[in-house]
Amino acid sequence: MSELDQEKEQETGVSDEKFEWPEDHFKDLDEGQIIEAKVIIVRDDAAFVDIGGKSDLVIPLAELSNEPATSAKELVKVGDVIKVMVTRSGGEDRILLSKRLVDQEQKWFQLEEVFKSGKTISGKVTQTVNAGLNVDIDGIRAFMPASQSGLKADLESLVGQTFPVKILEYDRAKKRVLVSRRVLLEEERQKAETAFFSTVQEGERRNGRVTRITNFGAFVDLGSGVEGLIHVSEMSWFRVKSPRDVLKEDDQVEVIVTKVDPAMKRISLSLKQLQSHPWDQAISQFKEDSIYPGTVVRMESFGAFVRLAPEVDGLVHISQISDKRISKPEEVLTIGQEVQAKVLKIDKANRRISLSLNQIAQDQNKQELEQFFKDQGDGAITQNLAQFFKK
Repeated sequence: MSELDQEKEQETGVSDEKFEWPEDHFKDLDEGQIIEAKVIIVRDDAAFVDIGGKSDLVIPLAELSNEPATSAKELVKVGDVIKVMVTRSGGEDRILLSKRLVDQEQKWFQLEEVFKSGKTISGKVTQTVNAGLNVDIDGIRAFMPASQSGLKADLESLVGQTFPVKILEYDRAKKRVLVSRRVLLEEERQKAETAFFSTVQEGERRNGRVTRITNFGAFVDLGSGVEGLIHVSEMSWFRVKSPRDVLKEDDQVEVIVTKVDPAMKRISLSLKQLQSHPWDQAISQFKEDSIYPGTVVRMESFGAFVRLAPEVDGLVHISQISDKRISKPEEVLTIGQEVQAKVLKIDKANRRISLSLNQIAQDQNKQELEQFFKDQGDGAITQNLAQFFKK
């Protein structure tokens, strides 16, 4: 009895010598044919199977599976009935079998089903190649063009990663499988974007990261793949020459959403509206009915603007410039002229101040008149008034 027969008898408890085998039917097998085989013996380097002939056939470890294994005992056990492919025929001593190829055929079939259904499948990037990546999908090699990776550069960063992919092309005959990661990333981005625009509201605060800066503003990543724009005019209450004077890329910022356009997928943001307006701070030192020095900075047909403090300009309406009737402010005032102005009204909601120049003189005359009467006591009023206006 051979060593193999002894091992078989030890494994199964019976000996081949007790059976009369049917006539050899190995000659009826064709290459590529898939048949069933029963596992009789399992060693570390191979498994022996019975396919109904006079002799048992060996399947090397490498032909048992596409998956890495150190022993055949990790893959099959005695008594298993497995499907194998005849890779070479022509007699008992020439037959070669492979379980690996049958499993691979099954995987190709499953891959085709995934392709037809439009579903996704998991793939592992194994290496970078010319213009793309090799992706292992359960033992089948697929190709992912660089344009379908979802990255603009640095394909090496994906090597070793496993993620879902979508099959774009499938050709079993040519063993060609083309996959994409970008398509799925785009679908996820669109879903996240739709969800974002359904919840974002004007006036709310958001945190984000500055992704790029242009001459007209800065773009901020708000999450979910959505970017908003801080226009240069919304960066500060003071004049900004360049957005780069205020922000730099990768800055973390808090902003206020000022406008949402779901149709155009646009969001306008403001940085300055989270800051106190200089006007609000400066106006705290001024009170209505009080007089302050100022400088004439601008004139219009309806009046003149007087600067009381940096960022604080008040309007002197044309009717409040002089006691005399004038047709334009330039008849009385000049740009740069220093004046005393009375604050008539402070409109904090609209950040406006109404001023008067002529009421200062009127108030002064009124005070002098009141003081005059007080000083005269019970004297003749008519005579006293005549004396007052002769001054």
